[in-house]
Amino acid sequence: MSTSADHPRTSCRPAPLHEPAWRGHAATAANLVLEGGAMRGQFTAGVLDFFMDQKLFCERVIGVSAGALCGYNYVAGEDGRTCYLNTKYCADWRYLSLKSFVRTGNACGREFAFDEIPNRLEPFNYAGFDESPMKLVAVSSNLVTGEADYHEFSDARADLPYLIASSSMPLVSQIVDVDGKLLLDGGTCDSVPIAHSLLTGAKKHLVVLTQAAGYVKGPDKMLALERQRYGLYPYYLERLQHRHYEYNRTYRMLARMHEAGEAFVIRPPEPVTVSSMERDPEKLFALYEQGYAEAARTWPDLCAYLER
Repeated sequence: MSTSADHPRTSCRPAPLHEPAWRGHAATAANLVLEGGAMRGQFTAGVLDFFMDQKLFCERVIGVSAGALCGYNYVAGEDGRTCYLNTKYCADWRYLSLKSFVRTGNACGREFAFDEIPNRLEPFNYAGFDESPMKLVAVSSNLVTGEADYHEFSDARADLPYLIASSSMPLVSQIVDVDGKLLLDGGTCDSVPIAHSLLTGAKKHLVVLTQAAGYVKGPDKMLALERQRYGLYPYYLERLQHRHYEYNRTYRMLARMHEAGEAFVIRPPEPVTVSSMERDPEKLFALYEQGYAEAARTWPDLCAYLER
């Protein structure tokens, strides 16, 4: 792990068929916890690309929704990939749009995003993921139990349904049926899985948030529609109804943990204005640059935290 931040990144375009960024570098004994947030994940993409440039690779990555998508590329050592895909395809309705929802039943186009792109248009390094010294845990919400599902990947292809489930937003996504479980976006049941990270026994916890300090989540405005759509799953509806309380409490706890040196939190320095289905590549790249810059700014403190 480098101790300096002198590798500025001016482009998020990944090199074709390059060696995984982790190759030749040991993993650091730490958990990396990644919040979701759809296209707000561009901030996370910037943070993770900085980590990869500095050769910081965490043993376990616990990602929710867009955080799981970012983590998937990070574990594979695919530096630049998340930002590149988001900025290149943000205006393509097949990638992430309400048009995709109307046509396919999923706002995040599953065939396009999880098959056409990684297997044909922009080949994904599956071997880089499977051979990685890091492990990915994708967090989804179990509709029947109303509890979070934490799935540790062992195979980049075979476990893909869990990545799809983690990023399947309520109301605009089809339910994912995998291993006898009915799953949707993990943000409902565990938006920032710091409690799960603590339960793993890890001593160090790096947390990347996608909302600035002072953000307070309000009640779910779509609850009436969700009650109609998910009426068969009362425990899931209960979590939707109370999510904002749990979310705000977790944010307050993380601030205290960071102050006490019990975790290290990186978050946007100002309110994020990028929308969930942002179609402006310039705004998306600006948020990516902000994430990269914030990781660079906090790098000395992060190194000190990891060395304690």
